[in-house]
Amino acid sequence: MASGTCTITATADDVSGTATLTVTSGPTHHGGAITADETWYPSANPHIIDDNVSVENNATLTIKPGCIVKFEPGTELYAGYYTPGATIANGTADSTILFTSNVATPLQGDWHNVGLYDYAMNTSSFSYCVFEYGGGSTSWPGEFYTEGITFVKISNCTFRNSGNYGVYLWNDAGFNTFTNNTVTSCASYPLHINAEYVRTIGTGNTLTENTINAVEVTGGTIHTSGTWVNPGVPYVITGDIDIGDNATNPVITIASGNTIKFQPDVEMYAGYYESGGLIADGTSGRIRFTSNVASPSPGDWYNIGFYDYTIDASSKLINCTIEYGGGSTSWPGNVYIQNAVPEVSGDSIGHSGNWGIYLNGTQYPNPNDLLNNNTFYDCPSGSVRVPPK
Repeated sequence: MASGTCTITATADDVSGTATLTVTSGPTHHGGAITADETWYPSANPHIIDDNVSVENNATLTIKPGCIVKFEPGTELYAGYYTPGATIANGTADSTILFTSNVATPLQGDWHNVGLYDYAMNTSSFSYCVFEYGGGSTSWPGEFYTEGITFVKISNCTFRNSGNYGVYLWNDAGFNTFTNNTVTSCASYPLHINAEYVRTIGTGNTLTENTINAVEVTGGTIHTSGTWVNPGVPYVITGDIDIGDNATNPVITIASGNTIKFQPDVEMYAGYYESGGLIADGTSGRIRFTSNVASPSPGDWYNIGFYDYTIDASSKLINCTIEYGGGSTSWPGNVYIQNAVPEVSGDSIGHSGNWGIYLNGTQYPNPNDLLNNNTFYDCPSGSVRVPPK
């Protein structure tokens, strides 16, 4: 599994037997499966990944502070793909762990990734690590890639110069910890995650100077309550988000100051099939819902929706800007409300492809209150649609 060179020099000073022992080691080469517990030490630096390294068979790979791990082009290090395995790479503030390219003049995407898969053990952890020049795979497109687990622990790490995403969580993956990390200079988004697990993103992260400097969020059903923190960059929603589950009654809270951008024809709604709520209260920092088109036009995306199974007491749009929606002919408003009574006030609602707010059914907020407590502009069908009696 591992090979390297080692030099031992011993010098005896006198007949008392006092000696000086010097040990040098490395480079150390790695490839193939790790099937028993193994530890990599900085004394064996650099550790060179010549071929893919897979941690399996209930083994744990522990990478000590100060280690330098270099990857040959197209290689990766992963745990739990076939059978249970763990990777623990916890550096310290003054002795980080470096994952980098083994190319003399490194470029984005030289190597693939560090990965955790379905059978990864929950002892896996990464802290005070630097990842650079990875992200070379299109199938597992991140410098760090994970799927099938919801306990990913990453803190105080830096991801930079990825050939694709910085950190990529496949749809069924979420964080246990994602705090105080920096993702920078990556060729795509710094972070990809499913809507259900956006609530697992922590605080203190810096996402900067990436080609697409936003958090990419795939759509789906949200079953678990939580807060979408403000990551300092927009969230880009790429598919419909349905908040609802009769067993868990999920409520999603959008933290103040957030910007939520929607790809064309995408919507976010609560209570359509099952019980759910959405709170976006921008009182301490306005929240913006808008188009992700470079040159936005009315009707780019669909709407924010509240339907029959909405939890009214946990549904609010307060001090928000909602613009460039209303693209649906079936639910034709920037905000669509059907048999629900969310609180909607202090909002700026405009550049709609249809109505500002479209009311339907037999229960909805007082239309006059909606008109008096919000600002409407550029809504060609009208500000508030009231169902005929």
